[in-house]
Amino acid sequence: ELLNVGTGVDVTIGELAETVMDVVGFGGRIVYDRSKPDGTPRKLLTTESRAVVLSAVGTSSGAQYQECTYGYSCVPTGDGFPTTITVLNTTDKANPKPLREISASGSLLAARRIGSMVHVVLYDAPVAERLQQMAQLSVETKRCVTSEAEYQQEMDRITAARNQVAAEIQAMADTGPTVTDSADPAPVETRALKTPRPGPASFLSVLSFNLDTNGPVSRSTVVGRGGHVYASDRALYVAVPEFRNDPSCGGSAGYSGGCGWYGGYESYSSLTSIHAFTLGDGELPTTYAGSALVEGTVLNQFSMDEHQGHLRVATTTGKTPDPNVRSTLTVLRSDGQGLATTGMIGNIAPSEDIRSVRFDGDRGFVVTFKKTDPLFAFDLSDPQAPRIAGELKIPGFSTYMHLMDATHLLTIGYDADDHGSFAYFDGVQLQIFDVSDLNNPQLKHKEVIGTRGSSSEALTNHLAFTYFAPKQMLAIPMTICEGGGDGSFGTNMTFNGLLVYNVTVEGGFKKLGGIPLGQDSSGSYDSSLCSSWWTDANTSVKRSVIMDDYVYSVSMGKIQASRVTDLEHPVKELSLQ
Repeated sequence: ELLNVGTGVDVTIGELAETVMDVVGFGGRIVYDRSKPDGTPRKLLTTESRAVVLSAVGTSSGAQYQECTYGYSCVPTGDGFPTTITVLNTTDKANPKPLREISASGSLLAARRIGSMVHVVLYDAPVAERLQQMAQLSVETKRCVTSEAEYQQEMDRITAARNQVAAEIQAMADTGPTVTDSADPAPVETRALKTPRPGPASFLSVLSFNLDTNGPVSRSTVVGRGGHVYASDRALYVAVPEFRNDPSCGGSAGYSGGCGWYGGYESYSSLTSIHAFTLGDGELPTTYAGSALVEGTVLNQFSMDEHQGHLRVATTTGKTPDPNVRSTLTVLRSDGQGLATTGMIGNIAPSEDIRSVRFDGDRGFVVTFKKTDPLFAFDLSDPQAPRIAGELKIPGFSTYMHLMDATHLLTIGYDADDHGSFAYFDGVQLQIFDVSDLNNPQLKHKEVIGTRGSSSEALTNHLAFTYFAPKQMLAIPMTICEGGGDGSFGTNMTFNGLLVYNVTVEGGFKKLGGIPLGQDSSGSYDSSLCSSWWTDANTSVKRSVIMDDYVYSVSMGKIQASRVTDLEHPVKELSLQ
């Protein structure tokens, strides 16, 4: 059996992308190959015969980068470094061959693979932001020289570095975003289209290319900023937050500065610009389709979804504990000139903000929170008249909702301690909801793990949430902290690693065990890590794979493989360092 890490999805594991790896059996033979493209790997996309490694160029070796994936303070803008896209032929798993290399000036926001087409979203920051990044550049020279020749040699190194910076500054002033492709030496054409309120001189681009044909790169660029990315099989959308008080526009009040504000929206403190791109298929190029404005800001990529040509967007205006907080669900459709609103529900859960969203066909589910977790079920069968069908109030809140099957949601989030007008978040909470009747959603099962300070990468990044339906198994990275609650963080870490459950609608959650990571020689964990804020969930284990009778735990340093029947004792470990 072959393990293909991250097949068909983007996997953000940093250094893991350096290793194109397959594990063969457990008789002692591990076959792998280390391919090292330029830069620091950020994303990995794969097919049966191709691997696409997306890397940040110019970072120091092994540089860490925390990707922004969740939260109203989270606005994806990349890491500020140019991007290299390396395509490998992985037909021979032990000997991958480079096929092409695409270099772009923009930093990586997101990447999607749809069949043989790859679509990459890039952000070229304003010149001022790029200059700040360049200010971190340095040149190493000898501390002591013993001859005039050595002195001149070191001065030449300084001069060369200075000239390089000067040339890059000039290039910033003279050109827009650039793309080069080893498969086609001709420059990729740049045509930047102006959006309604671009703000500073920054660029948002979508690159598309075909893995099978090795054909030319298609690029569509608009003047705009970075944001959360959602893609269907036919279109890609970028949700960019806009605020009246926007320092990047000049002054303390952005609407009187360089960006301006939108006529007819003077009463709104925040809006979201949604830029739509029609995706190319190899024969036709990717093109900009238009933009729209909706009230409030999105939480993450799951706040958007397309169904039968309609885009549904869930947004929140403000944040708790502001009593004026409210949420909106907007339905839009392309009208040939942009995106037009066809339906809307406003003033959802006043005084509460959205904590998770999931759409499924003509249904939608939204969780809001202030002190309880209202799960709202939406009937979206009529795009012109969306409606709230049902509501369920329970303690805590979910941060990610997974479609367990057609009638049940499997969620992860936090339990809460109710204090009347507010609530403290507490331990990590797993739940199963029955949504077969939209008018009457029901909680079927609940499992609370640890106390306040416990954390999981899966709380804020869905790629860390592994539910394998054929085996009814759930694997989630976890740090478990005990001794906390009622606003106090736990002080005793009892587990750090990958936790595995058997999950069924009938029986709920049955813990199968865990693959530990990070214990010291005495078997203890570092309890100083028991202080994660709910929006900054982070764990040592980043990803997992369930395959046959084995579970694979992936951290930045190693991959561990354990039998389901004996998770605590890995049968194989592969170092990634």
